Order: sequence, then C-alpha cells, then structure tokens
Amino acid sequence: MNPRILIVEENPKYRHILRRYVLKGCRGSSVQATSKPLGELQEKAFLAQFDVLLVGCDFSSDGTHRNPILSAVRAIAADPGNPPVIILANKGSEFSAVQAMRSGASDYIARQLMDREQVIAAIDRVLRHRYSGGAGEASELALFGYDIRNCLARSEEGSVHVAYSAEQETEVVLKVLRRGRGSMSLDEQFQRFIREFTLLADIDDPSTARIYEFRASPSYCFMAMEYFPAGHLGVRMQTALAPQQALDLIEEVAHGLQIIHSAGLVHLDLKPGNIMLRDDGSVALIDFGISKSTKGDRESIVQMAEGVVGTPYYMSPEQADGATTDERSDLYALGIMLYEMLLGKKPFVGDTPSAILDCHRHDPIPELPANLKELQPILNRLLAKQPDQRIGSARQLIETIESLRARLQAA
Repeated sequence: MNPRILIVEENPKYRHILRRYVLKGCRGSSVQATSKPLGELQEKAFLAQFDVLLVGCDFSSDGTHRNPILSAVRAIAADPGNPPVIILANKGSEFSAVQAMRSGASDYIARQLMDREQVIAAIDRVLRHRYSGGAGEASELALFGYDIRNCLARSEEGSVHVAYSAEQETEVVLKVLRRGRGSMSLDEQFQRFIREFTLLADIDDPSTARIYEFRASPSYCFMAMEYFPAGHLGVRMQTALAPQQALDLIEEVAHGLQIIHSAGLVHLDLKPGNIMLRDDGSVALIDFGISKSTKGDRESIVQMAEGVVGTPYYMSPEQADGATTDERSDLYALGIMLYEMLLGKKPFVGDTPSAILDCHRHDPIPELPANLKELQPILNRLLAKQPDQRIGSARQLIETIESLRARLQAA
C-alpha cells in the first residue's frame, strides 16, 4: 500500500527532516505536514485521510500524562477508527515514554537519537499492526488466562502489558516474546528472556521484581511479574531533589545492588527506568536481560563480548569500550543518577549515542555547585574513569553515605 502520513511538528527543521525521511523511506507515500497543535486536528473526517500520524511532543516542561499533546493522543486513540500515533519526543525520558504509551501512542522515538531507519521501521510496524487488525496477538494473549488491561510497549519481537491475574488476585506485568524465524532455542532474544527469568527466580529477594509465572510454547513465551503502580525512579527525577532525598534513594538502590552483586551478578543496564518504586518506599531492580555473571559463567561473558550493550547515558567507560566489566560498572551508573538527582539534568549528553559514550570516556567529572560541595567526593569516586579508582562495592557505598549523613546532621 501507499501510506498516507501526516506530520504534526511545530519545529520547521524537524518537519523538513521527517518529510525527507518518509518520502525516501516509504516509496509512493503521500505526506502532509503541519505546525498546528494536535488538539486542533482531532476532527475525525480530517484524521480519516491518513494511515499514520507522526507527532512531535516536547516534554521539557511537562513529561506527565497531563502534557497537552498526550491529552490529544488519548482523545484520538479513544476512537479505533483514527490512525495510530507515533510520538517523536523532545527532552523525553523513560517515564515520558511510558506516559505516551499509556495515552495510546503506538510507538515512541527520542528525537535526539532519531534516524530514518527508526522512523520507517516504526511506520512499518504500526501499519502492519493496524491493517492486520492485531491478528494473532489478542487471541494468543487470551490463552495466557490473564485479563489484559493495557499495553505499555510493543515491538516486532514482543510486547509488555498490564494484566489482572485471577490466581494472584492483583495486577501483574506480562512480558511477552514472540517466536522469530528458526528455532526459538537458538534465538538471542529468547536466550536473554530466559536468562532474565532465571536470574530473578534465583535471587528471590525484595530487591528485585517478584516473578509469578513463566511459560513457553513453539510460538511465544511470557513472564508474569510484579507490577509497580508507583512507576520507576524516573518519576522522582523529573526535577532536582534535595541532597538528603537523593542520598536516601541512592542508598536504597545500593542495598539492591548489594544483593545482586552478592549473588554474583552485574546488572549492566542500571538506569531510572529499571529501578521500580513500591508504595512503602523500597525499590526493586528489573530488566536483567544483559546482566552477566561474575562466577565464571563463560556463556554470558561471551554474549556480552559480542558487542557493546546498555543505555548510553548510564554506561561506564569500560562498558562503552566493550572491556571487562564488574560491580563497579553498576556503581558508575549509580553515580550518573546521583548527579541527575541533584542537578535535574544528565552529566554527559550528546547528539548521538557515540558522542555520549565519548563523554563518558574523556570528559572530566562535573563539579557540583557550592551548596552541594559535601557530595563532590562521593560523586568523584563513583564517576572515576578507571574502575580501580571508584568505590569498590555497594556495601562500601552504603557505609560512605551513612558516614556523610552523620557529618551533615552533626554540622
């Protein structure tokens, strides 16, 4: 088919870029672009002309569900006859991505990392899903015996849902992985999925998400796990936090790291979106798909050596280089989050993932303002470029925080 695509983008530069991406990547497509707010374009007769909406959304002032563009997305998504919406986010985060998906967006792309392949792949996914009527997914999920409440994310490989479990008598998260071509037992995504389940099941501690069930079939596998209505740590990091609050959160995460490190594991993708919040103030670490063992698990170490894996903003220099990693890589990521909590911004940024990784390798450790100078020594020891110059363990970090807290209270 020749898709009809509407670009809704206030910035003329990005309107031009998106138009070029679509015209070159979707041969035969019909493209219109407008700078009007999405809320002014909700007339069904107008929207019915299009197969996909590409919508720019600025989260710099509001990354919550109250963002006016997300409000408009909810109104559009309420009518299944309307075209699917792909959000192109400016100043977004993992938290705003979740808010976009909950509002009914079909996909979410961070604008600063956007390229033509991403945009075209997203358009292709939502078109195939729309015109297949979601065939296979709804009936497949019905076999699980869960009442599906909401879809949080979807990709070609799988999807993540909130569902009600009659057995657990509560809402759970379902992570679903669909079988690709060839044997699932040889599929890398499946191996990571199995690995995450095994690691979480083996730890069985409140520091990680609780696993309720795992099933696999020739066509799919899924994992039912603890649902966190309070969201993840990024919810707390929308603005700068008070030093005491930041230290409390870092210490809480460090307790979780102490458990998994004691179990012989390194997370390697520690970031706000992988640290979930409970109502009692405790946290749980999730997403162990790229974790590795420190106890001679040769298979996992080889898997990591096949390429650099992780989230650029939170990757240690040695992880960026594809070098040997250990517990200190997780502590480096925790140092990045400490800075972000205190200042309300990331310490190392760039226009591309490679540029961000170069900052981790070469840029000096940022200086905190004078009113936060007491925390500079901890930051320096967490963000040291060389692992042997960092705080050596989560236990040591906890002790350092407790010592600093005692000094601050005595002052």
